Amino acid sequence: MSAVGKVIAAVLLAPVVVVVAGIGGCEARKTYYDWQVRKMCEKDGGVVIYERVALSRADYEKLGGLKGEVPILEERSADPGYPYVSQTTRTNVRESNPWIWRSESVYKRRSDGRTLARLITYSRVGGDFPTFAHPSSFSCPEHTTLVSQARSVFVIEGERK
Repeated sequence: MSAVGKVIAAVLLAPVVVVVAGIGGCEARKTYYDWQVRKMCEKDGGVVIYERVALSRADYEKLGGLKGEVPILEERSADPGYPYVSQTTRTNVRESNPWIWRSESVYKRRSDGRTLARLITYSRVGGDFPTFAHPSSFSCPEHTTLVSQARSVFVIEGERK
């Protein structure tokens, strides 16, 4: 191949090499931060139930219960008479791309202020190769696991758990 041909080939291949290296670097970076998120989850993520609340079928329905779950609204948006609320705090762990944060939700009984449960999750968003697509994300524990564990705060009398 002549010198001119080599230059043309280099000019045409350089953008491909840059894109492939960029994608590979971004994927490696996301993998690293997902690993960090998993480590934080293993340390303190998940659900801790301090007290289970027994509800009659009538109370469960009065609270808007559906499919074994009682809605727990954020305290700032819950009706003043609703007996159970959550308070969520979000702490940024990393404030640049990728973004990582810790969310802690505390379920409380309003009548005495007792904490019923604590739910802790860690999340990562972003770290992708620059595109116009929606950024990828990763959270733990998995949402379905968290929801199923949190459901056990309330025990509907006469139903098995």
